[in-house]
Amino acid sequence: MAPVSADGALRSILACKVTDSGGSVLARFIHRQGIKDDKVALKKLFGSRNIVPSAVLQGHADELLSNIGHLWVISPRDLLEKHTLLPIFRPFVSETNYESLIQDLSGRRKNHSMLRSGLNASNIVWPLTFRTCPLCHQEQLRTFGYAYWRRLFQCPGVEACPKHLCMLIDTGIPLQSARRHRFVGVDSWLQTPWNVSPLADPKTRALSALVEELLRYQLPTGINSHQWSRFYRDLASRSGLYSGKGVQHKEIALRIKELFETNWLADHGLALIAEDNWLVSIFRKHRRPFTYLQHFLCWLALEDDHPVTVTRILKEVSQFSNQPPEKIVYYSSRAKKVSCEYRATWKELVSRHGSLKSIREQREGARVYSWLYRFDRKWLAVNKPGKLKSSSRQSIDWTARDLSIVRELIAIERGIWPELEGPRRSRNWYCSQISRGKVLQKRLSKLPLCRSFFVRYVETIEEYQVRRLACIFSRLLVNNQWLTPIHEIERIAGLDQEKCRKAGREILEQNIPAWQFSEPIPCRRRSPTG
Repeated sequence: MAPVSADGALRSILACKVTDSGGSVLARFIHRQGIKDDKVALKKLFGSRNIVPSAVLQGHADELLSNIGHLWVISPRDLLEKHTLLPIFRPFVSETNYESLIQDLSGRRKNHSMLRSGLNASNIVWPLTFRTCPLCHQEQLRTFGYAYWRRLFQCPGVEACPKHLCMLIDTGIPLQSARRHRFVGVDSWLQTPWNVSPLADPKTRALSALVEELLRYQLPTGINSHQWSRFYRDLASRSGLYSGKGVQHKEIALRIKELFETNWLADHGLALIAEDNWLVSIFRKHRRPFTYLQHFLCWLALEDDHPVTVTRILKEVSQFSNQPPEKIVYYSSRAKKVSCEYRATWKELVSRHGSLKSIREQREGARVYSWLYRFDRKWLAVNKPGKLKSSSRQSIDWTARDLSIVRELIAIERGIWPELEGPRRSRNWYCSQISRGKVLQKRLSKLPLCRSFFVRYVETIEEYQVRRLACIFSRLLVNNQWLTPIHEIERIAGLDQEKCRKAGREILEQNIPAWQFSEPIPCRRRSPTG
């Protein structure tokens, strides 16, 4: 089928559902247009060839809508909230961080969303391949004439379809393609899914339903860490797992293990083996955000009286005070009597160990510190050991280092100079060839000789294309194939109208044809006599 116009294709694919992931929409456009080159597709959609697709948090929404906003009438915020996995973070991070996430994913600046959302530091194990429901797949084909990746099915912990109550199937297609700049669509899946899948158990269906509700939740939350801390203390109290000694973490862990198997918890990065695990932290003061999966496990294990829904829980959490708790003032009638004893013990510990960290690592030191912090805090603040000074680093002779590195670079340049083969000799390529390449990349401003080397010897794209054409044509000469057509030489070199620079185009259109069709100049030979 001949490719349709870009506007017609976009109008058809942009009539998508909220369940359709943004990457799936763009992959469908690329497939229908018949675009084989990933960077050509990025240029058409984003106006840039350097965008890296993401199945989780696709950024550069402003750049995308600046190119197709006349066809897809949607704001960058709605695009991110309706077609990426951004909503799964919203209730569990502060409003400030959430707005920063929107800005990171919308603008052209460097994207810090993976750090700001806590994905990089989280223990949650994300699926490596796309998953789908076979019944949803068939319904999509009957209704729309095409199938797409549902963003719900790519979330950690989602193993069942909330609509059909069956288990998802693994397509085996990686979420991140081996081709770094490629959008992965359902067209990459060549297998036809079967129409039958095992029925999911109740807890798996309940967890998937919660994630689906979370993705669709549109009301503002404005919940902060103080409200979450108070909610979990109240939840433990209502469940009979909070007493004067504190939260009974072991009992809560047993309830979660009864609901979800130990192997399942370990596979999703939620193992409860260590004593100081994520479950202990979530029932303490919230000093960092937790993922939706950690919250949902606690809700499902402890909320027995009412059905667990995201809307009800968030409404309940928002009713708690959002102000920081008042500092606890401790009182003891014996404090004045025994303070001299504790002070003397503390001075002995300070003289013996010297640092607060080493004192608190000892059982006796931790006990004395705890008592003084509660009942004699002002005296403790004055008599604490001073902060440890960071060890001074040796000063680096950047002039000597610059000279040493540039000698390595010159040796590499002399070794490769006569060769036509090889990749483009860019700055990153030279850095990868030497032992101190990372130093060279990060501290180039302190290495003037290396900067001068790069200015002189780094190969531009135009120079690289010329060298590649020379290499290919010399190979054709050796194989007695110099009459190879120009379009075939273009194909071998991987050059087209958009990629080829001016110098390469002149060689292809003028120099090689002139050489191919030139005839040898006849030479007059002298007779032996004279």
